[in-house]
Amino acid sequence: MSNQSVPKPLFFLLVFLFSLQGALFGHQASAQTLKNFDVSFNAYGQFTGSTSGNGIHVSPSRSVGGLVSLRQSFKPWLGYEVNYSYTRFSDAYSDMPFSVQNNLHEATGAYLLQLPKLLVFQPFAAAGGGMLLFLPTEVGGQHKNMQYRPAFLYEVGLNYPLITDHFGARVEYRGFFYKTPDFNEANTTTNTMRQTAEPAVGLYARF
Repeated sequence: MSNQSVPKPLFFLLVFLFSLQGALFGHQASAQTLKNFDVSFNAYGQFTGSTSGNGIHVSPSRSVGGLVSLRQSFKPWLGYEVNYSYTRFSDAYSDMPFSVQNNLHEATGAYLLQLPKLLVFQPFAAAGGGMLLFLPTEVGGQHKNMQYRPAFLYEVGLNYPLITDHFGARVEYRGFFYKTPDFNEANTTTNTMRQTAEPAVGLYARF
């Protein structure tokens, strides 16, 4: 599949995201529309570990990206979130003279746990999963095809109210565990798993 079809795979990724939200929490959300609901806009750094397998070494570059999260908590121990994020980075494969530059899109959902307050801070943790979409760029993608990767997501962080409880700052650590992308080609296949760390900071509004 060529990179000309970028809008279509991204559309399916977002459909997956909101279908997941509706399937898991549609009944509860309909009963408590917008209660304890918040939206956040965040900036993050992407740090992915190197992997080696089948005689091939993969070294990812670092990058910055943007993250949008929607959350709703029905009780401190029962909540959910859905996430969309984007960044651009490169994977350097030892068997290739040039790196593969990717547009990386995330669509995930997670179970959300609000922990007891620490002074004015509201700690939280989340665990879930979803899809990562690797879209090699037109110029730097080395003519590779797009690839989806299922991913496990985990998070810990703090909310800090600013002025009122309806607006505040958020600091969090996000982690992903997934199979190293190989674009279904022998010279990029390591058959390894890798981890990505994403420290993030942003602002949220609560309704």
